[in-house]
Amino acid sequence: MSTPIRVRVRMYQVGFGDCFLVSVEYDAPLADGRAERHLLIDYGTSRSPREGMARGRMGDVAAMIEKHTGGELDVLVVTHRHRDHLRGFEVDAGAAIMRKLAPKLVLRSWTEDPRLSATATGPGGAEPADAGSDAADPPNGLSRASVRYAAMLAQAQEHVAKLTQLVGLDDDVKAAAEDQLKNAEAVALLDELSLGDRGRYLHAGVASGIDDMVPGMRATVLGPPTVDQDPRVARQRDDDPEYWLRALGASLRVVGSGADAGAGAVAPIAHGPGPVRWLIDRLANQRSLSAARLVRDLDDALNNTSIILLLEIEGLSMLFPGDAQIENWRLTLERLPGEPALRDRLARIDLYKVGHHGSRNATPRSLHALWKDRKADEPRLAAVMSTRQDVHGEGDGSVPQPQLVTALREVSDLYSTDDLTGGEEWIELEADAKRGPFRQVPFVKDG
Repeated sequence: MSTPIRVRVRMYQVGFGDCFLVSVEYDAPLADGRAERHLLIDYGTSRSPREGMARGRMGDVAAMIEKHTGGELDVLVVTHRHRDHLRGFEVDAGAAIMRKLAPKLVLRSWTEDPRLSATATGPGGAEPADAGSDAADPPNGLSRASVRYAAMLAQAQEHVAKLTQLVGLDDDVKAAAEDQLKNAEAVALLDELSLGDRGRYLHAGVASGIDDMVPGMRATVLGPPTVDQDPRVARQRDDDPEYWLRALGASLRVVGSGADAGAGAVAPIAHGPGPVRWLIDRLANQRSLSAARLVRDLDDALNNTSIILLLEIEGLSMLFPGDAQIENWRLTLERLPGEPALRDRLARIDLYKVGHHGSRNATPRSLHALWKDRKADEPRLAAVMSTRQDVHGEGDGSVPQPQLVTALREVSDLYSTDDLTGGEEWIELEADAKRGPFRQVPFVKDG
């Protein structure tokens, strides 16, 4: 029987975006004659690397992935719909290689299930509260409340797409809006790769299918929750279950009218630190201000559809949370006091993919506290962060957030693509499957 002996994690230089290849090596060939398995987690970018670094072009990255997998990809995970996680699928050269790799299992968030549109009966895909009995039953065990939320996300993206066409809108707001677009070509390719029984749409607690594709691996889906599992993921309020969509609609009306502050202006909406917060703080024009609020709300909502995966194999464990923010994390964090085994598993992880490229609202303090309390004889934690400085925000809204970077360096060996000043095209870490820590492998350019 084949046993896992080594795990490699490659973080490709894509600028501001995520693209990770997890490779498991075995001591003997598996049933198909191969002695390895490969999982690709995200394939996107929204900003190229800084000047003087590797180019990070998505077609070139796809060629590297093809070589590093030997032309066979077992599992593809797209954590959520943002372009910095899936834009590569709309690039012709990258799309062609992804079709050749033909992943055997394609995993996406529950909100991405194409079958959801068949269960939404209202205009624009939104389901009315009094939907009749002729509406199709939601797939994947979802409720109509969850279907309705997924439809709201799609509608909001259509609204935000209109912002990029408006004249006189702040350039930074337009740039932020472009990051929220639906990436129709990328989604179409993912739908194609997911045909048949290859596609699965995950929410907290469901089986991912990774265990069947990667012998010896235990995959736990910690997020995202559906609206039924935790209504807070939809940012709902007790007195108005449609608050989130109403806020988006109100912002869009002001944006479209070109109104100034005063009559008809949108009431202030509270925003935490993040890439769009700095725009809201400094904009005086009500039209741009309302647009920034709209973009910010959608940014939060899409981040909170991120898949959170805990991957464990032999004595190693890895945590990949996409861009999940606190609304996504709450369901898991609130389980920890009553589930010491889960708490221990999260405390002892060997590799952490830094959430949301280093923003302050994506790495829960309670997780950091667990890692801070690790015993001296535990393997050192490795943290990997795919990001680019000076792209998003200022002050508390900057990404990566200096305070978080400092905190992570206290508890881990932190590796960032923004440190690849020598033209390196990826960072590679490897570990013995029986026990960490992960160690960096010196970069050698493919011949």
